[in-house]
Amino acid sequence: MKKNILILACVGILLVLPNLVFGDCADLGGYTSFSVMGGNTVTLYGGSTPFVRFDAQCDIQPTSKLQLIKGYVCDGDEVLIDGYRCTILNVNSHID
Repeated sequence: MKKNILILACVGILLVLPNLVFGDCADLGGYTSFSVMGGNTVTLYGGSTPFVRFDAQCDIQPTSKLQLIKGYVCDGDEVLIDGYRCTILNVNSHID
């Protein structure tokens, strides 16, 4: 009985909190430039190589100023976009 409750609890966590369970983290400290897709998806580049992609909770323009609050970020952390705090969502350090 306890085993069944544990299995159900794990499945519940996977269904309710997928970003927490499958969230990625990345070191953003080495980025030299960025590009924006769709207004809120940012790809960071180290030289000419993309190494991190994330969604932001705010709109970002190609001319926006992106400042890191900390170098190592995970889902739910923040960056400064044009001087305003913006939440990072869906960090992906495995770019194809």
